[in-house]
Amino acid sequence: MMALALAAVLLLAGCSSSKSNSSSSSPAASNNETKPADTSNGSKEKFVFWDKGEAAEAYNKLMKARVEQFGKDNNIDVEYVVVSQNDLKAKLLAAIEAKNPPDLIVANDPVAKQFIESDQLVDTSDIMNKIDFTDAAKNIAVTSDKFFMVPHSLQLNGVFLRKDIWDQHKLPIPTTWQQLYEDAKIVNDPKNGFYATGLPLGASGGNDAENMVRDVIREYGGVIIDKDNNVTVNSKETLEALKFIAKFWQEGLTPPASVTWDDNGNNKAYLAGTVGFVINSASIYDSLKKDNPDLEKKTIMVSRLGGPIGESFVATGNVFAIFKNGKGTKWAKKFITEFYEKDFYNNLIEQVGGKYVPVINGTMDTPFWKDPNNKAAGWLDMTKSIKGSGNYPGPEDDLGSKAQTMQLATKAVARIVVEKMDPQKSLDQLEQELKQLYGKK
Repeated sequence: MMALALAAVLLLAGCSSSKSNSSSSSPAASNNETKPADTSNGSKEKFVFWDKGEAAEAYNKLMKARVEQFGKDNNIDVEYVVVSQNDLKAKLLAAIEAKNPPDLIVANDPVAKQFIESDQLVDTSDIMNKIDFTDAAKNIAVTSDKFFMVPHSLQLNGVFLRKDIWDQHKLPIPTTWQQLYEDAKIVNDPKNGFYATGLPLGASGGNDAENMVRDVIREYGGVIIDKDNNVTVNSKETLEALKFIAKFWQEGLTPPASVTWDDNGNNKAYLAGTVGFVINSASIYDSLKKDNPDLEKKTIMVSRLGGPIGESFVATGNVFAIFKNGKGTKWAKKFITEFYEKDFYNNLIEQVGGKYVPVINGTMDTPFWKDPNNKAAGWLDMTKSIKGSGNYPGPEDDLGSKAQTMQLATKAVARIVVEKMDPQKSLDQLEQELKQLYGKK
């Protein structure tokens, strides 16, 4: 994956100019030993790159141009294919079955990690050692102390808060879940159609609710799955976390309908002005700027909240992954290694408007991120507390991915809130569901 990320950087750099690929501004250009292909026999080598489709059209346009320039600079044929993230896994499985996988992909890290156990991915430690990645980037790209991916960009979820409402009540910006809970009891005004928080609890298959519940469990000291894949969820820390989260519904501090929200529910509620706090991706920021500039002025973007043991965030990101059975492995590595050329990479990040957070040390010290009008910069501090990806501290493997997509932690809270089940009984059920999934007795 890391190799893919590096390749992407190289491609972008090539798009800027054919000379930029050899520029000293590229963090790994001097280490790149792959020379343009020899076509004296009349045939050209080929590099096949599958990239994830992005809502920000500028991203795929920039990447396509960079890949095409990469092909020209190296005298090879290139094939750049944009694949929907929802379709990527199925298409990759079919390509692997046909023994014709792409050389390189960009995917969300949980998708890419599912191909490690089946030994489909190239070890990218050599690329990781060449590039000055941030610790947060390394933490999402590592699996069992090994690298089979290269970080491309981080995708953070953070807090959107109605600062005007908090200011009316002379309340400081909350930094912990307990502080949010205390504030919520003050600013909540359901009689006038306003709820302090917009917390999701619908088991819709999305990530918002499960990520939130897992955040609170970790920050209360609970561990769902330990580093050795043991089910360790049934603890007093996890029990306290589940009981705490449930209070937001039990005390009417979040809309009752949110128990069935999908991942768009909190977006819609915040954009409608009916809730004062949500955790979401930067997509809300784009919508605010475009469709509701008045509400955007009243909004602040800040880091996610800490708990009794402090901050312990997880994140997802885009990663490069190189397939062992691809025919252009060397070109995939070269593309990744050149992807992070300074001007190209910074421009790519800026063109997607802050939805991506850079993964290279020093790239957040730019006018774009220092602009006081760029509210997305309020999330940068979170990168200091990112411990890993979604199943942390458990391994990022197939089972971890399934546990998240099944939203078992979310359902445990929903049983307490909707079915009014005893919290310990709901936790016991969560433990049994996880043990069944993991084949534990």
